[in-house]
Amino acid sequence: MAFNDTPSERRSIISGMRVRSADGALLGYVALIGQEHLYVRRSPFVRHRDWKEAPLSAVGRVLQGAVILKEGTGPLSHADPAFHGEIPTQTLPLVLGLESSHA
Repeated sequence: MAFNDTPSERRSIISGMRVRSADGALLGYVALIGQEHLYVRRSPFVRHRDWKEAPLSAVGRVLQGAVILKEGTGPLSHADPAFHGEIPTQTLPLVLGLESSHA
């Protein structure tokens, strides 16, 4: 199943999650989830905009607390600060309530 076919996984990516390569090496932490890119910073405590980016198509799996990139994904590219203002998607997974009556 492809990553794009599972929108609940994409929605499960939140700021601060670890980003790892396919072999498990720590690449950084999620800074921002854009429409097309995943922005990564070196440390969860560093706020300056020296970010790297990876296309969302490079995301292979989303685990509890970690985003795993696909095998063969090259090194992360430097993110142009002009694109850091991309509209973030912070939509959480949908949860169905116990009662859905509209009386």
